[in-house]
Amino acid sequence: TDKNFANVSPQVSVGYRLQRDRSVYGTVGRGYKAGGFNPASPAGKEAYGEEQTWHYEGGVKTLWLNGMLSANAAVFFIDWNDLQLNVPDPAVPAQFYISNVGAATSKGVELELNARPAGGFDVFTSVGYTNARFSESSVSGVTNVGGHKIPNTPDYTISAGLQYSRAVAKAVAHARADVVVYGAFQYNDANTIGQDAYSLVNLRFGVTGRVWTADVLLRNAFDTRYIPLAFPYPGFAPSGFIGEMGAPRTVSVTGGVRF
Repeated sequence: TDKNFANVSPQVSVGYRLQRDRSVYGTVGRGYKAGGFNPASPAGKEAYGEEQTWHYEGGVKTLWLNGMLSANAAVFFIDWNDLQLNVPDPAVPAQFYISNVGAATSKGVELELNARPAGGFDVFTSVGYTNARFSESSVSGVTNVGGHKIPNTPDYTISAGLQYSRAVAKAVAHARADVVVYGAFQYNDANTIGQDAYSLVNLRFGVTGRVWTADVLLRNAFDTRYIPLAFPYPGFAPSGFIGEMGAPRTVSVTGGVRF
């Protein structure tokens, strides 16, 4: 069987400066994924069709206090048709195939603040909210997923941090701490199991000389346990899912020399 796919994906962006430190923008574009064939799938699901999207975004970017504070905001909307999704094969555990499950939408808002309150100090934070759901007529395999949340899409994300830099002798020392909070999300399109909200804290300390650098990075400082991905695996676990644990507390040391 042969299938041919062709597409033109236009995108238009417009920006306007209201004042020297105030601007607005808007973007409209079309996205596309070609269809294809599954190497293994249930009968009748050997091929899948193309996926198309329209995405819209608008926002404002501002500077305050002579550039010491920036505040940005954006809203977005994504409209999918014939969304391609990895669907578990009910007859073969841990085997997936690609299928067009129907329509879906994602909409949300993003806010961002960056400030330099004093010499050497930088403070930053951002907040994002996303509502991504299948449309009422969407079907995944034989399951009606209309109104369900799209898998692996957190309801919200929050990040905040502080960085301090200071000249020391002929080098610059810097220290940074940040935290990222991920909202709850679902592992599967049927929304039967998911990951609760969790947070990760990262710490960094380093020194940069004229021709050399040295850094110590502590990721997931409080050793938070979380499972970012999980897949249906009936019969091999009480939950029916097999997941991959997120990276534990990790310390890394790096150094470099510039020539």
